[in-house]
Amino acid sequence: MVVASGIITAALFALSLFIGEVALRAVHLMRDGIPFFESPAGRIGPIMLDQELGWRATADYEESLTQRTKGGVSYTVHRSQHKYGFRQFGNLQANKPKLLVIGDSFTQATAVSDDKTYYGILGELLDVEVFAYGAGGYGTLQEYMILDRYIDEIRPDLILWQFCINDFINNDNALERASTMNNNGMLRPYWEKNTIAYLSPKPTGQQIREWINHHSRFLYFLVSRIDRLRAVTNHDSVETFINAQGFKHEGFSHAVQVTDDLMKRVRTRTGSTPIVAFSCADAQPYSDAFAMISTHYGIEYWNDVGAAIQQAATHGKDVETSDDHWNEAGHRLVAASLAHHLQGNRFVTAGRPSRHADIKSPTTSRTAFH
Repeated sequence: MVVASGIITAALFALSLFIGEVALRAVHLMRDGIPFFESPAGRIGPIMLDQELGWRATADYEESLTQRTKGGVSYTVHRSQHKYGFRQFGNLQANKPKLLVIGDSFTQATAVSDDKTYYGILGELLDVEVFAYGAGGYGTLQEYMILDRYIDEIRPDLILWQFCINDFINNDNALERASTMNNNGMLRPYWEKNTIAYLSPKPTGQQIREWINHHSRFLYFLVSRIDRLRAVTNHDSVETFINAQGFKHEGFSHAVQVTDDLMKRVRTRTGSTPIVAFSCADAQPYSDAFAMISTHYGIEYWNDVGAAIQQAATHGKDVETSDDHWNEAGHRLVAASLAHHLQGNRFVTAGRPSRHADIKSPTTSRTAFH
């Protein structure tokens, strides 16, 4: 009797998973145009798995959807990703200065339409050719690997590097394992002891997680929601201790050194090409760490860009989405702040004059790691 009951329970559980899987795939097909059976790479919307990068932005991807601001205002989003997964891949033959933008989810910018991204607006303001790549959850090593793949083809005149405070967590496996806030559970490359190591950020269940990531959208949906719930309810995530201890936190200090090493490689790879940088937010000790690292490698770092978003939100402006990314107003604010810094920069004045000159508001050959 007990055996029969167990068999029935297992059968019902398996049936529930099957129905959930079919239903979610049907929604993806009808709403998003994602094939019912994806490729072995495990395509899931704007992100797909990648053997070298861990995951990457999906190339030739397009979707229309409705998004909501943190204030509850709905707006329509038409987003697309192009060659290699770039959110914007300009004309390589254009007679304009070329701007290469690299970052994480704030640059992938899935919450706004193509022409509403900060770099799309910036390209219009400064009349430059833009190439922008971002992928949600990326750390500095993955961003370096994107740079290494495509810089020789693009040959940019200027590189705009988008930092974010979670870079330090994502650059260190031990910190990411200790985080419930910045841990997507996906296998990724880490820079450890001067070599690339592919590790899981979860302390247990790596093989199960990897199987889910590759084969089950429904289970991926469930475990990702569980991760988000833990992030909201767990106040012992490592970020809490870093915020309190700053550079005295041993793990954070190690992550700063790793990030410094990676940005040194970015500088070596880019040669004399100028690099400017900003962070998605202004918070300590992260902002001081970014400023210090940038100084080491001749990178001009602008701390006020992320701060502009925080100041606007503090004053009641609706500039974010419900998941704390930038909405259309936020991207406009970031673009204005960046344009203010770049106005009169040699990168801009070397090309055509800016279309909005009155704005006042805020390589070397490709090398692999050895």
